Amino acid sequence: MIGTNPAGHIVPSDPAHSERQFANRRFVFETCFSLGFVEVMSRLSAVSLAVLVLTIAVASAHDEEPTQEVCDAAVAEARAQAATLPADDVSRYFAERDIQQALVEAGNGEFDDCVEKAERAVLEVRDRPHSLRPGERLNILSADEMPTR
Repeated sequence: MIGTNPAGHIVPSDPAHSERQFANRRFVFETCFSLGFVEVMSRLSAVSLAVLVLTIAVASAHDEEPTQEVCDAAVAEARAQAATLPADDVSRYFAERDIQQALVEAGNGEFDDCVEKAERAVLEVRDRPHSLRPGERLNILSADEMPTR
């Protein structure tokens, strides 16, 4: 099916076959190109949609910044929960430290951090992740004491 022309160049001997082959190759190329384009565009639109949703979620989260009242309510709830534990309970100790830090954050105007610390105190009381074995005690030092080695 391949021949040569008078100039000696290699050419197909059946021009109709050559045109069909070219048309088939062009069809395959255009189909692959268009399918690839559709796939790329669908992925791009999915990514764009995800970015839009995240942007809206972040924007709405920033719109709902906690206020002093929300912080005070969270601290009051945490204090009430911590008061249910015995005074010498180690989880109560850690919960009270979280409450103290929540008040510091509130004093700095960081009400979102205040609420976070108060929630951490409530979780400390509810889950009680810290515990001591019988006879063991937490060695709490005052600010001017150094630990013994």
